[in-house]
Amino acid sequence: MMTQRPIYTEPDNCQDCYKCIRECPVKAIRIENNKAYIIADRCIYCGHCTQICPTGAKKIRNGVPVVKAILQQHKKVILSLAPSYVSEFSDIPTPVLIHAIKQLGFSDVSETALGAELVSDTVNRYLLESPPGIYISSACPVVVEYIRKYAPEILPSLTPVLSPLLAHARLLKSKYGEDTKVIFAGPCIGKKIEADNHKELVQIAITFKDLRQWLGEEGIALDVSPQNKENSEFVPYHSGEGALYPVEGGMLAGIHGDDKKIIKMAFSGMENVRDVLRNLHRENRKDSVFLELLSCKGGCINGPGKLSPSSLALKRYEVTRKAEKERPAPLVAPPDLFACYKADPQTDTADYSEEQIVQALSAVGKTSAADELNCSGCGYDSCRDFARALLAGRAEENMCVSYMRKIAHDKATVLLQKIPAGVILADSDLKVVDMNRFAAELLGEETSLVYDASPGLQGVALEDICSFPGLFGAALSTGKEIIERQIRENDKIWMLSIYNIQPHRLVFGLLQDMREPYGKKQWMLNKTDEVIRKHMETVRQIACLLGENAAFTDTSLKAVIETLKGKEE
Repeated sequence: MMTQRPIYTEPDNCQDCYKCIRECPVKAIRIENNKAYIIADRCIYCGHCTQICPTGAKKIRNGVPVVKAILQQHKKVILSLAPSYVSEFSDIPTPVLIHAIKQLGFSDVSETALGAELVSDTVNRYLLESPPGIYISSACPVVVEYIRKYAPEILPSLTPVLSPLLAHARLLKSKYGEDTKVIFAGPCIGKKIEADNHKELVQIAITFKDLRQWLGEEGIALDVSPQNKENSEFVPYHSGEGALYPVEGGMLAGIHGDDKKIIKMAFSGMENVRDVLRNLHRENRKDSVFLELLSCKGGCINGPGKLSPSSLALKRYEVTRKAEKERPAPLVAPPDLFACYKADPQTDTADYSEEQIVQALSAVGKTSAADELNCSGCGYDSCRDFARALLAGRAEENMCVSYMRKIAHDKATVLLQKIPAGVILADSDLKVVDMNRFAAELLGEETSLVYDASPGLQGVALEDICSFPGLFGAALSTGKEIIERQIRENDKIWMLSIYNIQPHRLVFGLLQDMREPYGKKQWMLNKTDEVIRKHMETVRQIACLLGENAAFTDTSLKAVIETLKGKEE
């Protein structure tokens, strides 16, 4: 039995960008130690996170090793091939593909579309026998999971029919024997959890990516026509209208209703699906309305387990063309396709009080309504949603960008003041962005007095407080850093180094008094070492979120320690 879930996180690759939370339609993500993990109970296995993760930290379970073991242990193993194969393997003639798959060890290859046709036939009969109302297709396992977990009030509208994959597996077992093992290959990750939950019908599901990679690893030729025609055909027969299932609206072609009026609609994409289902159970209709809902935009041809980068229009064309070319297949008497879908509510059941929410918001520095920016930087739609996630243990305080930016700014300010050397941060207009007290004291009593009145001297022109703005100007205009330039002014001797933070835009100068005795220099070095040891780790943790402030602090500290150490050597 497989213990790894169909989607999982590779922690070393996760860079806590929270994009998966922003994109997840059900927020099935838990942050722990700055890493984003899938919450299995909440996940609907749409696979969207595996497509948008910028570092590839969200992985799809590879089922090929398990399939290989099954092939070694059993003689009758049939591959149920999703109908979207015609768009994924459009460069390979179907007989060649079937022959290649059988070379992997499969006894036969069959179209999942056959199960789709059985589902259409069963749904047709169900709609004819049912009173007017709204009915939803159970063909998409992701949509079924969403309804079970997040819209259980709509569960009665779900047609009590197995999915095309499970219907196909039941057909194959009824025809070839219960000991027949069925493996699925397609673009859907939802099929993986479906197979996990129905081992009695489907052993395991793999993606088209897995299948193509497996064929390549085995060195199986995909450009050689098989000599034996019987060895390159689908069993037990080819599909008809079921081949249209992987495109939006494809199932509707097989829902006829005979003489009964049935209003048919198709929607794809989880955002659209959620909009369709919202308050749907409150509507009363005099007609029978049948909804085909698919989690992937455009249908299964755009599933997360696909490999082909072709246009969605071209993929739809390939599927439609194949269905039009095929003659209608003989429809066998369907096995029992009844299904019972049970609710598994995963909405936030905890009723957090206003006081709890306010406390959670206060923990991230939000003490008033004005502080609730709802910027979605944490991945949640609002600050209050984030607060609820904090209370539920799915989020961490450092996910709040505005909170961490404030911490970074405060840290930068504290560190700037603790560094035992003069630091001046200047912009391209040769104005002070920030500076510490050491710098003000080194520049003279007058500057120090002004600093007391306006700490940081932000916006003050360099030429008004020092005699060397030209050196800052040269560093900014050329982009070249200045290392240890000696400056004499009356009885003062300084050593100035200017480093880039953003070339041509932002630099900082490190100013040291050359008259200081060795003992004081050594104290400065030790003090700087202590500051870095205590605070650098914090700065590094938040640098990815905070840009300039953290980068400035990090760069400044490194430059200070390197410069001071260089002086002692």
